[in-house]
Amino acid sequence: MKIAVMTDSTSYIPQSILEKYHIRTVPLSITLENGENYKENETIFADEFYAILEQSETIPTTSQPAIGEMIRAFEDYRDEGYTDVIVVHLSSGISGAFQTAIQAADMVEGINVHPFDSKIACLPEGAYALRAIKLIEEGKDVQEILADLEAMRENTGAYLVVDDLKNLHKSGRITGAQAWIGNLLKMKPVLTFEDGLIIPYEKVRTKKRALKLIEDKAVELAEQYDQPTIMIIGGDNKEESHRVYQDMIARCPDKHIVFSEFGPVISSHLGLGSLGIGVTDRHINFPVDDPTF
Repeated sequence: MKIAVMTDSTSYIPQSILEKYHIRTVPLSITLENGENYKENETIFADEFYAILEQSETIPTTSQPAIGEMIRAFEDYRDEGYTDVIVVHLSSGISGAFQTAIQAADMVEGINVHPFDSKIACLPEGAYALRAIKLIEEGKDVQEILADLEAMRENTGAYLVVDDLKNLHKSGRITGAQAWIGNLLKMKPVLTFEDGLIIPYEKVRTKKRALKLIEDKAVELAEQYDQPTIMIIGGDNKEESHRVYQDMIARCPDKHIVFSEFGPVISSHLGLGSLGIGVTDRHINFPVDDPTF
């Protein structure tokens, strides 16, 4: 048995780690208001996209990975001698990527494809891929790895602060927010994931209080686990991201804390001014622990 791990571009795993562990990614795409189409982290990257989003009058649209690209990736793994590939995707509640992986798996012969719905996005999604790599190195078989990932999913969560719900509402990526729309003047929405869906969690008067709330929730989650990983996910406001990262290091000096950023696809739905914190109950090897701002 030779097992590979694959994911999509919204896991936001650094290229150096992808290359080190031979993790292929399939890109989601973004279409701008002028009709130009880009592949995430291949032909457009976060900082460039932030500048475009700031000037855009409409919300860019996103699309799931092409099924043909998935099929080719599976076939490439097969041709390299892999017997199995575990494919980690962002939540099926906000994207069709997971369902596309299931369809693509049925169209490939000679390799066993195991799609896994992370029910989350960004680095918390990528954490499953990195966990799978660690278990492969330990000699675990596919079923043992999938069972571990499923157990991990029960103890993984994230909280988000966004400046407003405009992008999420128009893109249809938020559930249960109708009562909030039009009632957020001078309020900052805090969101969370529930069963793979982005849902409202609480309305807070200021951004400072909203950030404090998600820090508190992250600490509360992390304290429940023996070896948690806390994931700070920054956006376009680098100073704010740095401050939250340093706050969490000060508050949890004995915890494993890593830093990542939203990429173009997730930023297009959250909008500018967003920040998230994810927590999982596993220690995730992720070397980018000291970001440069």
